[in-house]
Amino acid sequence: MFNWRTIGFYVLPLLLAVAVMAGVRFKTDISAFIVAGDNAEEILLASEMQSGALSRRYLIAVDAKPPQAAIPEAFMQTLKSQLKAIDGVTDVWSPEDHAETSETLLALYGPHASAWYSLDPKHDLAGLFSGQGLQGRAELLKKALLSPQSTLVKKIAAQDPLLLSLAAFKTQGLAMQQAGKASGAYRNLILETAMPGLDAPQQKRIQTAINKAFNRINHTNQVLAAHYQLSMTGVPVFAVTTQTLIQGDIQVVSLLSTIGLLALFLLVFRSSHALLQVSGILFVAILTAILATQAVFGYVHGMTVAIGSTLVGICIDYPIHAIAHAQTVKPEHRLPTIAKIWPSMVLGGITTLIGYMALGASGYPGFKQVAVFAASGIIASLLLTRFVLPGLVKNQTNKPLNVPFVGQWAVFCQRFRPVLLGVLAVISVASLFGLSSLHWMTDMQELTPELNYLKQNDQRIRGRMTSIEPGRFVLVADKTIEAALQRSEAVYKVLDQLKHSHHLDGYYPLYPWVLSQRQQQLNQTVLQGYLNPENLVRWRQALTQQGLSVEKLGHFNYPQSSAMTFEQVLAAPVKKLLDNRVIQSKDQTLIMIWLAGHHPEAVKAALVKMEGVQYFSQRDVLNTMTRDFTERAQQLLSAGLVLIILLLMARYKSPLKTAQTLLPAVLSAVIVLGFWSSTGVAISFLHLVGFLLVVAICVDYGIFYQENRGGDSVLTYQAMGAAMLTSALAFACLMVSESTSLKILSGVVVMGVVLGYLLCPIIIKPKRPSAT
Repeated sequence: MFNWRTIGFYVLPLLLAVAVMAGVRFKTDISAFIVAGDNAEEILLASEMQSGALSRRYLIAVDAKPPQAAIPEAFMQTLKSQLKAIDGVTDVWSPEDHAETSETLLALYGPHASAWYSLDPKHDLAGLFSGQGLQGRAELLKKALLSPQSTLVKKIAAQDPLLLSLAAFKTQGLAMQQAGKASGAYRNLILETAMPGLDAPQQKRIQTAINKAFNRINHTNQVLAAHYQLSMTGVPVFAVTTQTLIQGDIQVVSLLSTIGLLALFLLVFRSSHALLQVSGILFVAILTAILATQAVFGYVHGMTVAIGSTLVGICIDYPIHAIAHAQTVKPEHRLPTIAKIWPSMVLGGITTLIGYMALGASGYPGFKQVAVFAASGIIASLLLTRFVLPGLVKNQTNKPLNVPFVGQWAVFCQRFRPVLLGVLAVISVASLFGLSSLHWMTDMQELTPELNYLKQNDQRIRGRMTSIEPGRFVLVADKTIEAALQRSEAVYKVLDQLKHSHHLDGYYPLYPWVLSQRQQQLNQTVLQGYLNPENLVRWRQALTQQGLSVEKLGHFNYPQSSAMTFEQVLAAPVKKLLDNRVIQSKDQTLIMIWLAGHHPEAVKAALVKMEGVQYFSQRDVLNTMTRDFTERAQQLLSAGLVLIILLLMARYKSPLKTAQTLLPAVLSAVIVLGFWSSTGVAISFLHLVGFLLVVAICVDYGIFYQENRGGDSVLTYQAMGAAMLTSALAFACLMVSESTSLKILSGVVVMGVVLGYLLCPIIIKPKRPSAT
């Protein structure tokens, strides 16, 4: 006769697996796990990392080997042509390209010369229309007409004889393009893709295509090819590398933790039936957690799965306790036995949930997913253990649990309990004093040393392409693009003052590429006041002295024109110089003014009184987030402890029992924290998160050992030992990951749960449970 409950239990994981494969969207975008935004600057950081123009661009460097060799222009032109042909690539250009820009200047800005010439028209026009000013402008016009660019200058001068349209670009606009001049030993390219930089699968395909195109061109001429080397940087490069690391971590950690835990379980229980039953509970719990996370967030992050795989060691605790107690009694008593220890499981599950819920509230975005993932898995495991497992184990043969050395340790602790309590007190006090020497991590980048080689490569390539300091700029915010441009134009004056005081080497404004409509109207109004007959006579005299044609150039034909909008500018090829510095949403516009070398404190002080303007540093923002997460983790660690204390007090109605139950968890966290402080290793908020998990997990041990509902303290401690080994093994598997963050969690939790388990028989003197 078929047992439909048993058949359904073993079919359920398969059905859930199909649901996961069909309906779950997995993401590996690391910023979605780490970075969130509560204010303008954090939103900017998250936005740019995820889908901004900068995130879609590669900086590509081609080096000659040895450096004395030169890279032919023909080689670079062929490479650009090949790269543009890659599916998903929208454009490829060199930072030093000027031909297209010259034509753009004439077509786009020429008709608006009277509106575009200055940020300070009163000062500039006063100088221009002075006697020497007009003479100087006529000399400049003559030199320009005799220069190699004479063809372009003639076109401009025909409608703008004063060369107003080029005045702004003379010192600022072209400097933007010339920010990085290539030497003969290396050449630079910028490649833009249609896909967001954090679309790792597509960007990985594009990166493979870039390398193939370069290698293909190299091999067409073996004599020259061996001397060239391609390297690239940009958000897509970091995204693909991070995804590769995460995928590797998921595969290795999940495989090791699952195989290791199942092997450990089989070794401890020596029963294939028990192994299948616990495996079923385990898979249902994990798959349920994945589906629940998908339902809440709309996707499941790879890091959630990697960290969530440690949940295996927690979810397996409940069936371990159930099977350990059930196998010591007759089949007809197994259901009542599991029901008897059920209250301890529920209390232990709640305390663990408190830890994970506090983890989700820590402010670390990805841990919100981990909290939902863990809560779903724990609840599923508890329910299956109570209502499904008893029916599966009722006819199994008895095989007592046997965890090596556990019994000997319990006996040793009972025999020498006073001495061990004294030693524990000394160690605990020493650990508390050691906390004063804690060194807190202040730079969030210390959490990703595995990416240092990419950061060094990025610094090398950017350092020779531009003098801009990456990640540092002035951020201007307002409701509309027009208001933001007006605010930016006020900032330029402040930055000019900083340049004159040598606190700023230079900056790269949106002007002259973009100008507010208010400033355009002001420029035209002021200019019209100078276009009088007297100044026209003086201009013609200056032209005559330079031998230039008065007939062709001796006029002031500057009619009033409508202001050019930001959208019109973006419709021109200069868009690629602007769209990575302007972020527009429905309710807000953000403008970035890039800075060259500068003194941050001086820049901050100069801008402090300007509304909607602030100095922005990506590193400072990340470090501020780290500090906030650390403070929040400290608060949540305390709040979690208080909540667990209240829960235990409500259960035991005894301060002594509550303290005994909680002390193994608390002291293990204190001792481990004291150990970390003695090593001099910087403590991050991830360490505190680890301690929160240690407390949540180890309180379970205190509850089971304190309540001892099965009536056999030796058996209870044996079951606790198996549970401890599974938790320690699950978190230990994180040590093989490439992620420093996961390794930190692993080290803290493994040390904490082992120590918390060992402290239980020292601190708690077990008693037989009451009839209730």
